[in-house]
Amino acid sequence: MNQRLKTGPVQVRWPVGALLVVGLGLVLLAAPDAVEGPVLLPISPGHALSRLDAIALVPLLAGSFSLYYGLWRHRGRLRVAASQALAPAAALVFVGGFGLGLLIASAFSAFFWWWAIGAVLFGSALLTAVLVAARSSSEP
Repeated sequence: MNQRLKTGPVQVRWPVGALLVVGLGLVLLAAPDAVEGPVLLPISPGHALSRLDAIALVPLLAGSFSLYYGLWRHRGRLRVAASQALAPAAALVFVGGFGLGLLIASAFSAFFWWWAIGAVLFGSALLTAVLVAARSSSEP
């Protein structure tokens, strides 16, 4: 019984803490150009990695790694949820992959705003998977 009480808060903290760290990284990435500092790495016209962007990568990658690790640990729960709703799960995987592809391709595209479309699609798919994993972990 005591073991059960110890694992409960950890399971609840997993997605919340990781999402807060990712949010911090996104806030730093969204900072105005005036505070970003010098360009460290030009990527393409309209895209470059500044000093603040490089700093923002630390919480963004740490939070993302924590989310992916948590999803990996809860993959059994995700498998059960996906087997119960196969078509929505397949659509979610497609949307997430398409969004990630748009994010990567946006650095080399003439249409500057593809990154925003890709970020919304990929972020929505990731958040849905995290919520399914977290909700499933609270069920008996």
